Amino acid sequence: MASRLLTVVPMLLILTVIVFLLVEIAPGDPAAIIAGADASPEAIEAVRQRLGLDQPVWQQYVSYVWNALQGDLGTSFATNEPVTEVIARRLPRTLSIGLFAMLMVVILSIPLGIIAAVKRDSLYDRLLTGTSVFLLAIPPFVLAAILVKWFALGGLQFFPPTGYAPMSDGLGEWLLYATLPAIAIATISLAELTRQARGSMIEALEQDYIRTARAKGLSKMALVCKHAAKNASVPYITMLGLNVGRVVGAAVIIEAIFNIQGFGQLGVTAVINRDIPTMQGVVLVSGVIVLFVTLLVDISYGYLNPRIRNQ
Repeated sequence: MASRLLTVVPMLLILTVIVFLLVEIAPGDPAAIIAGADASPEAIEAVRQRLGLDQPVWQQYVSYVWNALQGDLGTSFATNEPVTEVIARRLPRTLSIGLFAMLMVVILSIPLGIIAAVKRDSLYDRLLTGTSVFLLAIPPFVLAAILVKWFALGGLQFFPPTGYAPMSDGLGEWLLYATLPAIAIATISLAELTRQARGSMIEALEQDYIRTARAKGLSKMALVCKHAAKNASVPYITMLGLNVGRVVGAAVIIEAIFNIQGFGQLGVTAVINRDIPTMQGVVLVSGVIVLFVTLLVDISYGYLNPRIRNQ
């Protein structure tokens, strides 16, 4: 456990270096952007000194990391608000929809994949495999447009077409606004993880210990749920963790389609406005989320597989 936590430290340092370098590789002078198009060279220089951009690069990096550790991610060029406050306002929207999407994926993919593995080469298995391949080929934004057309603007007007309602407005109201975006985000992950659950379960059911247990007369339910499922869960959990990055990426497009002022939309707006501090904050928080999920996945291996726990 401790060794796994220590491995996160260098990854966080690398992440902060990448985030900091956004200032260096971004086009234009941040001081000139803040000062305005008609600012004099003296005014631009004054802004540069106020931001510390006249200091050596290593000193700027140390200052950035130190401020970030205290929760200070700078001030937005576009709104003049603290970036931390902007992210804190936007992030819960994206997290709630993303977690809802992943909950859908887990609840559906595990039983669908297990049934397909148990009924291998059956009509159900072939239909599920074909459907998964089809869904993998549909980009999230296309599916989002179809969902809006069918369930929001078409004959089946069950859900509002755009916007977002926080959970403080009530769970039912939140579900009305979150369901379509969550489905659009979840579909590709659902197809991929269903295939992963099927493949992992098939591999587990072909192991020697399963054949031995079957020869002893154990029921199929006991073989699947008690013996095979735990070993089959390791690659499934790995794939689930990898899909977190996909959810964050999909949120950028999906939030734009559904007009949700969330974390992904904040990143797009920051790029358009050349709002470097906000860009840095979005990338940094996204990276921390992915690293945290990766750490949870790594820790879960020890529980699921004792051999890994002792390494």
